[in-house]
Amino acid sequence: MTLPYCDCTTTTLNRLQITPLQTSHEVSETPSLAETKIARLHLPTALPALTVSSSAFTLTKEEATPDAILELLRKYGVCTIKKLFSDSDIADINKELDPLFEEKKNDPRLFPKETIRVTNTVSKSPIVVNKIMSHPLNLAVAHRALDQANAFWIGDNLNVGSCPAIVSSSIAFQISPNAAYQALHRDDQSDHNIRHPQTYENFSFNSESQIGFSVALTRTTKQNGATRIIPGSHLWDHLQKPNKEDCIYNEMEKGDATFMLASILHSASSNLTKDEVRRILILFMGRGIYRQKENILLNADLEYFKQFSVEQLRRLGFAMSEPYGNMIELQDPLLKLKADYKRTTNYSDICRVIVQKN
Repeated sequence: MTLPYCDCTTTTLNRLQITPLQTSHEVSETPSLAETKIARLHLPTALPALTVSSSAFTLTKEEATPDAILELLRKYGVCTIKKLFSDSDIADINKELDPLFEEKKNDPRLFPKETIRVTNTVSKSPIVVNKIMSHPLNLAVAHRALDQANAFWIGDNLNVGSCPAIVSSSIAFQISPNAAYQALHRDDQSDHNIRHPQTYENFSFNSESQIGFSVALTRTTKQNGATRIIPGSHLWDHLQKPNKEDCIYNEMEKGDATFMLASILHSASSNLTKDEVRRILILFMGRGIYRQKENILLNADLEYFKQFSVEQLRRLGFAMSEPYGNMIELQDPLLKLKADYKRTTNYSDICRVIVQKN
């Protein structure tokens, strides 16, 4: 049974008038963009787009500390790091991905047909887990911006639990000549993450649900389809309409990497070259309290995952979200994957409370 969405909880539909579309109208070759309804709305007062070049949010590998990255994410929603990965790292990653791209090249579901996607790479490619997901900067940014820990009353005690950020998706893209551009979008829409206007000064990472970590596996340029970004759009009202005129191109050399808030408006651009193929891998870390965008659990044999460390398995989503989330038979799933794993607490830390007087 399909339930109507007109009477469920919402913070956006009350700003729209939705009516049926009498005749279907294909607006794109992309199946997901076939129009099915009419939505009428009053656009919010628009915040101006930032007028900057990509150099404003670019760091050298030596400059790229977690603090420096987080500061640029607060201000622009994006941070690019030059030559974060060595040529040998990129060669090794490409070597492991090559047969996976080969398997997908005739997939009838490709849209557009010039773009090949290898989805859920963490369940197919150990090097993606070991080199990209487990990169110290990726883990540090996820910890500072997305990991959660809170206290809850349970009787006379306080129950303190933590929930690590986990991989939400890990997709490798290979974009050939004549591939069309994407529509501008936010990647946090899968979390129903609703944006409220903010300023750089009062921005909080509490408003974010995912952060992307993209690695250039080839050179990416404006001509071969580099990602278009609207810097600062993470600060906009949820329904402020994006305009392509506000975009800048995030061009990268092979081995560069970009952190991007999932709330930033962006899209791939067209590959206008005759013979250049652009290859990129984008791994999103998301809050552990949300559903993963890709179903990792059903995409590989559990034996495959046993090769990874406890910390890696935790980041892949095979651990409890304390105090009581993601359990199996009332236990931490890690106990099923690591025979020698031991928890220091049953579910979380139970604190004896001492009330302090002012």
